[in-house]
Amino acid sequence: MDAAHRVARTTLESGRQTFLDNVTGISLEEALDAGGGFRSILGLAKHTAAWTAVYHSFAFDEAPRSWMETDWPRGLRERIEPSEDYLEEVLAWFERGSERWLGSVEKPTDLDEARPVHWGDVWPLREIVAYTAAHWAYHAGEINVILANRRREAWEYGEHVEENHISTIGHSVRRPWVTDEQAERAEREMRRAATGPVPGK
Repeated sequence: MDAAHRVARTTLESGRQTFLDNVTGISLEEALDAGGGFRSILGLAKHTAAWTAVYHSFAFDEAPRSWMETDWPRGLRERIEPSEDYLEEVLAWFERGSERWLGSVEKPTDLDEARPVHWGDVWPLREIVAYTAAHWAYHAGEINVILANRRREAWEYGEHVEENHISTIGHSVRRPWVTDEQAERAEREMRRAATGPVPGK
């Protein structure tokens, strides 16, 4: 695989993994949460999976399938089924679609070839790849915010930026590799930062 195809694949893999990291293991209750707004995690996942399919179809299919024509799980476009099974189907739809993207950018695919996009323009395939991966990461970020607020999570231990106007002490995310000693040290640092003098004042 040459450098250009490696970059395309790595870009897609990174965006895909970012999305999957944020939806893996979520409960139905979490998936139905819109964080006080109007876009639930399930809705965001469904939207992301749908555009993943549409972008791919326009880039690679002789007869592209639009938003209205794509394979919506259970045929539901404007509705959802509030069930674990339906959530799993939507997430599996994203996984299939994103895997299809990974397979489609292997050599000998011409990444500079102009391909259609659904709004009637044409872009080089490499730009559609970047756009697709960014779309996955963008909505993963929205999901991350809803989950972080719902779970009352702040920053990961070792990556905290204490916010003096919001106490984040006791709300850090602990990854499996963080030891008790590292967690305790981070908590001490956060307490010292929250109560100590502000540098430069």
